[in-house]
Amino acid sequence: MPEIHISSLVIQHVPERTAALKDAVAALAGTDWHAAEHGKAIVTVVTASAGEVVERMAEINALAGVYTTTLVYHHYEDADRDQDGAPVPVAATPAQ
Repeated sequence: MPEIHISSLVIQHVPERTAALKDAVAALAGTDWHAAEHGKAIVTVVTASAGEVVERMAEINALAGVYTTTLVYHHYEDADRDQDGAPVPVAATPAQ
């Protein structure tokens, strides 16, 4: 069953690299940069698996100027459910 994983990360980094890191992190699939101050940034990541969360963290850790990336929050649920938790109907596909 498809899943959706929502995670929050704190990135500790060289303060002078904030602008470059913001651009590099924004280029990674599923990431959203929210704020940065004094060498700490808050980023959210939306992926299809827990493994992809770990991959994003590794990609961020490999960027120049990053000291560490910490997972602060992780939530997952079935991707086939709406925001109230009800199953989302699957559209019928015509037979070929």
